[in-house]
Amino acid sequence: MHLIIAEKNISANRIAQILAGNEKVKAVKEGNVYTYSFDTKTVVGLKGHVVEIDFEPGYTNWRSEVHTPRSLIDAGTVKKPTEKKIVNLIQKLAKKADLVTIATDYDTEGELIGKEAYELVRAVNPTVKINRARFSAITPAEIRAAFENPTDLDFALAAAGEARQTVDLMWGASLTRFISLAARRGGKNILSVGRVQSPTLAMIVDREREIENFVPQTYWMLSLETEKDGMQVEARHTNGRFTDHDAALAAKAGTKEPLVVTSVKEGQKNDRAPTPFDTTTFIVAASRLGFSAANAMRIAEDLYMNGYISYPRTDNTVYPKSLNLDAILNTLRGGVFDADVAWVQQHRRPVPTRGKKESTDHPPIHPTGAATREALGQDQWKVYELVVRRFLATLSPDAQWVTTKCLFDASGEPYTATGGRLISPGWRRIYPYSEAKENILPVLAEGDRLPIKKVNLEEKQTQPPARYSQSRLIQVMEELGLGTKSTRHEVIGKLIARRYVEGNPLRPTLVGRAVTDALDNHAEMITEPEMTRTLEEHMQLIKQRERTRDDVIAESRKMLHKVFDKLEAHEEEIGSEIMEQTAEEHTVGLCPVCGHELRIRHLGVSQFIGCTGYPECRFNISLPGSTWGRAIRLEDTCEKHGLAHVRLIQKGSRPWDLGCPLCSHITSNLEALRMMPSMTDDLIERLHARHIYTVSEIAGMRPKDLMEAIAVGENEADRLIEEAKDALEILRHRSELRKFIRKIVPPRKGRSHAKIMQSLLEQGIGDIRALSGADPAALKKAGIPEAAATELLEAARGLCNERALREAGIPAVSLKKYQAGGVATPDDLCYLPIPYLASKTGINPETVHKHVDMVCRRLGRPTPPKVTKAALERGRKELLEIPGIGEATVEKLYLAGIYDAATLREADVDEASSITGITKTRLHDYIGHLK
Repeated sequence: MHLIIAEKNISANRIAQILAGNEKVKAVKEGNVYTYSFDTKTVVGLKGHVVEIDFEPGYTNWRSEVHTPRSLIDAGTVKKPTEKKIVNLIQKLAKKADLVTIATDYDTEGELIGKEAYELVRAVNPTVKINRARFSAITPAEIRAAFENPTDLDFALAAAGEARQTVDLMWGASLTRFISLAARRGGKNILSVGRVQSPTLAMIVDREREIENFVPQTYWMLSLETEKDGMQVEARHTNGRFTDHDAALAAKAGTKEPLVVTSVKEGQKNDRAPTPFDTTTFIVAASRLGFSAANAMRIAEDLYMNGYISYPRTDNTVYPKSLNLDAILNTLRGGVFDADVAWVQQHRRPVPTRGKKESTDHPPIHPTGAATREALGQDQWKVYELVVRRFLATLSPDAQWVTTKCLFDASGEPYTATGGRLISPGWRRIYPYSEAKENILPVLAEGDRLPIKKVNLEEKQTQPPARYSQSRLIQVMEELGLGTKSTRHEVIGKLIARRYVEGNPLRPTLVGRAVTDALDNHAEMITEPEMTRTLEEHMQLIKQRERTRDDVIAESRKMLHKVFDKLEAHEEEIGSEIMEQTAEEHTVGLCPVCGHELRIRHLGVSQFIGCTGYPECRFNISLPGSTWGRAIRLEDTCEKHGLAHVRLIQKGSRPWDLGCPLCSHITSNLEALRMMPSMTDDLIERLHARHIYTVSEIAGMRPKDLMEAIAVGENEADRLIEEAKDALEILRHRSELRKFIRKIVPPRKGRSHAKIMQSLLEQGIGDIRALSGADPAALKKAGIPEAAATELLEAARGLCNERALREAGIPAVSLKKYQAGGVATPDDLCYLPIPYLASKTGINPETVHKHVDMVCRRLGRPTPPKVTKAALERGRKELLEIPGIGEATVEKLYLAGIYDAATLREADVDEASSITGITKTRLHDYIGHLK
């Protein structure tokens, strides 16, 4: 068998389909992992890394006095599987293989993933031949060529990836653990520090400091307006910026007619076509279409794996000679881009444009297959079209401009105007992402005298440097040697996910600044790019076989020990600095009751805003549970309450902006307040004025306190408190019903739990008891499908019956036995005979009688006579002595209340037959034996 290992399932499927040609590919799912087989070949996909590097056992305790954060620098590492099902399947298939081909992506990460697969295979089949297929696009031509000309794994390239893994683990784990412990942050609040992320974060923080410390300078710009042949012309004073106001005023005063044209110079400008996309320039271009760096790369990788574009992780900006550009153009013919391709083929430049970076691993990003908008969807189509049009632009002629520069004299004051007109659009015809702004001047000649329509003196101020956009930050990271083409967008994603930065463009959060400031003050090596750049350069040398993996890791350890020398000497200061600054990240404003700070509090899955004046001040604002997202403070402030806005963030979901927490708190509790019959708008205003917003607060107040708070009499205060308690009970039942429905009925598009609840409440179903007796039509009206409605009703009835039995006093242990015996309702205990109940449950008949008595008393029904254990055992023997009666028949007779000879003799044969299913003839026969 020839085993082929691809990087992901989607690429495995595509590679199989290409290699199989006209042969049918058999897809088999084994333990949630697909294999694709044809002929003697089987293709299986990984999930990227299926093993990970981690520290040896014993280093998990963060507070260990032996394994301190510094000890992680020299800790041994092990590889362990993260996708056990895939690992097991790979090794199972490898045992049968006589040839294995690694077909992961060809870059540092892909080669390391390939080496991990290589080691998994070698562990179970040490002698099997293993080769490597390298490709830059998952297209028929590339894949077939790669498999026809296989090579070997590049172990030096994989070693560079292993070095990066080890170095990043060592730096990230030790520094994160040290900083988090120093600042007393644990659980979900740990403070992450990383070799690349920290200098990247420092750049964002430094830029924010520049903006805050920027002192604007005032300057003045002088211009005039004139016209010729009905065309308006704006000319600017040749001095440019005036920093002296008096000089600007003097120049304005001196600007008088006649305005004479003193010089006209015309020329041509060559507007060069753009160079091919590498990863960074692609991300920059995609950002102009509204895509974040991470999203742009995710979409590009999807397009690559489906054969639409080439490998998107590349530093190359020069098309290699081996790339068949004509074939790519022909691939794009006949579709949406047919007219553009035809134009490019007709006007094609002699040599494609080329950038400054040239590498041999992958070509620049280019289209590899034809696609349609319908097949891809909106976002994928936008990215695909961008790649196609950029490729076409690199083959298109340059654009040509005619430029004009005119000089004017206004009674001794010099002015100038420039114009530009596009005479040949060239590449701009097919690449609309770069706007061409024309400024056409009228025909002017030296000596022309023109009127001065208006003279403008504008006061302006210098502007602070702009914050980094994601794409600009990636460009700067590349310039400084931070990260790689494959990881830069991921680093930014981590900074956002860890709430160190926010917004677009990026700005640091309070915690991001606190961590950066503490590191800057005491271990600047971490936040400056030099150390990271050095390690990156040395990891590049591993690829070139000029350094070894172990050599670079050892060098990294030395660097990190120097960092810890500084950190440990200032641990207390670092912790206190971070804690002082990060307290503000949870502070939303001042308490309206006592003036102390209000802070976001996280307690397990619950979260709220509480007053720091607690317990003297108990003012608090409820927030949705953390299952909806973790609450964080925003910079926006409520004009009415002066409180910072709050956002809920959850990985993988869109943020939920609550806005002002107090406004949200008030709005969400109004409906509950109006459930109180005596509540009026005036009372609500008075309650709010005293910062009382919820029915639970009213229900928990003493009548005297409520009387004083809203100026009502004692009777009215008592009534309001009782009404609040009633409302609270209704809300509790509704909340319970909502949770109950959520467990059984999954949400789907157009059917949220909120909509279901609203419909049920409108139909008078506000608790589980009401639900248990509801008409299925009511559930259908609420949008619950038939199967789910049946399950919901059965579960509600079961829960209500269980509660009724518990309320009657049935112990939990006995209740489980009744339920196991099929006895589920209060009616079952009231009407089923005690012998039958005892037999089905194994509970002593005297105990059963006691339980039956409790339930019957609660329901107001008569209690049946007691049956003792001795009587039941004696009666069983009597029945079994009757010919024809066995154990199974005794169980049937128990159901009719027949448990001994006497009850059998006195039984109503017709009734007993209908209950037990035993024929009347046979019952008469049993009774006859007694006589």
